[in-house]
Amino acid sequence: MSIAEIAIICLATVFIGISKAGFGGGTGVVATPLLATVMPAREAIGLMLPLLVMTDIMSMFYYFRRWDAKNVAALAPGSIVGILLGGTVLRGLPEFWLRKTIGVIALAFFAVQLWRELGSRRADPDGSTLKAVRGRYLKGFAAGVGAGMTSTLEHEGGVIVSMNLLPQGLSNVAFVGTTTAVFFIINMTKVPVYFKLGILDGSIIKLHLYLIPLIAVGVISGILLNRRVSKRTFSRIILVLVFASGLKLLVR
Repeated sequence: MSIAEIAIICLATVFIGISKAGFGGGTGVVATPLLATVMPAREAIGLMLPLLVMTDIMSMFYYFRRWDAKNVAALAPGSIVGILLGGTVLRGLPEFWLRKTIGVIALAFFAVQLWRELGSRRADPDGSTLKAVRGRYLKGFAAGVGAGMTSTLEHEGGVIVSMNLLPQGLSNVAFVGTTTAVFFIINMTKVPVYFKLGILDGSIIKLHLYLIPLIAVGVISGILLNRRVSKRTFSRIILVLVFASGLKLLVR
């Protein structure tokens, strides 16, 4: 492994911990394209999953039972369906098109986040219209399907879950706790799917033993940043990285 590859893997590891523990996700779409610039796309996807699982486990210790149970119950079943659909798509995609798909998803995420950033300034002041969708099981199920499928392809179903949760006015802790619980379920379900597809193997898992300290640093930093840094500031930094990584994958 080159120094550049090691540096990118370490950077992605810390980013994942900070984002998932501090802001409820959002860097899977950064880390996967970032890793895919220095290694095959399938290898990047396989490398990411154990990182996400370990981060989920560490985050669950802090956010245990701090989630919104109704939202978890609505999102989880649909996510299982989405994972199965995503696995079917992933099996048939050649390396070239998988790389391009990741790039397109990254740029789509950038566009959606930018639209949300601009749209939030014109939001309903009291949120009464948006809060009316709270507890709608079908909406949560549909979001779960989209999150499960996108997460299987690129480990980034967070944008779909966020779009489902943000209008509900959850507290920061409840928001992150809910996304943590949902993606713990999603990522654990993806493990056997990835093994069956040959994306995950024992050699990848051994590598992650060396990354555990960096995961812990990221998780602890994320929890601390959740109290100090605004989500908007963090999101703007992430958007720049998303755009750059996605564009590089498309023109490569």
